[in-house]
Amino acid sequence: MKRIAPITGIAMSLFTGSALAADLPMRDQAPFYPAPIFTWTGLYAGINGGLSFGGFTNGGSSFFGSSGGGMVGGTVGYNFQGGPLVVGVEADLDWADINGSASPFPAVSAQGTINETNTVRARLGYSFDRALVYATGGWAGASVSGNLSNFLTTPGLIINQSHYMNGYAVGAGIEYSITPRVSVKAEYLFTALGPNTYFGGTWNAINTGVNYSTVRAGINYHF
Repeated sequence: MKRIAPITGIAMSLFTGSALAADLPMRDQAPFYPAPIFTWTGLYAGINGGLSFGGFTNGGSSFFGSSGGGMVGGTVGYNFQGGPLVVGVEADLDWADINGSASPFPAVSAQGTINETNTVRARLGYSFDRALVYATGGWAGASVSGNLSNFLTTPGLIINQSHYMNGYAVGAGIEYSITPRVSVKAEYLFTALGPNTYFGGTWNAINTGVNYSTVRAGINYHF
């Protein structure tokens, strides 16, 4: 009996200690915040730049020839995402130097230059999480100037006219979000503009439009 008493006391102490430990308050755990789900929904703005190449149409093909050059500018847009589908609208304004020149007749030289381009386009895309593949299309416009020098009829005189041409732009691209706020994109656009009359009232009056392709890259910040 004397041996049983100490063993019983030890057992009671262990049981009492366990019960008291169970009654003690648990330590506070750090709160758990799940990672936010990525979405393309929202307003964004950015910059873009690229190269364009194409040609003037109708009478402009012989006066201005093919065109080529670069552009750089800004972009603003808004996306809405539902499931993997992303729809939105985007507008951009680019300063350009896309030009072509030719000599349609002896002693006659001319040059056509796209100085500024604008688009307002719808976008429809499919999202693979942070990657977005999209098609786009809508209105396009550009400020296009033409100058002409005819040594035979008006030596030393250069006629310079400028018109704002309207048309459309269609294309496709891919955009990737490198951070929740910053994305980069690569895009192709085909633009068809015009026509308009240049050098009206002269022997060299022409009616021309312009078609050109643009390959460009951009970076956007998402608010």
